[in-house]
Amino acid sequence: MPQESSQPLVAFVSGSEIRKNLLGLLTSGPKTPTKLASMEQKHVSHVSRALAELRSRGLVESWTSDSREHYYTATSQGYAVFSILSRAAK
Repeated sequence: MPQESSQPLVAFVSGSEIRKNLLGLLTSGPKTPTKLASMEQKHVSHVSRALAELRSRGLVESWTSDSREHYYTATSQGYAVFSILSRAAK
């Protein structure tokens, strides 16, 4: 993804600490909203809302396991945006 075309997504993610943190956590592998809420010390409804925002922009995807738990992970676009944010923070 060229950096110029990703600028609206980078701005969207960087505009919210919770979106930025969740995207970073999901680059290390799939996690449930409950696990993410625990890691971020936020209410699960806050995390679920942020995940829905990230998902609507194609930055994360979800699926349901055999145990019916929802898991989220970063998409390739999500990895690219997080990579840009990580480089900018250095």
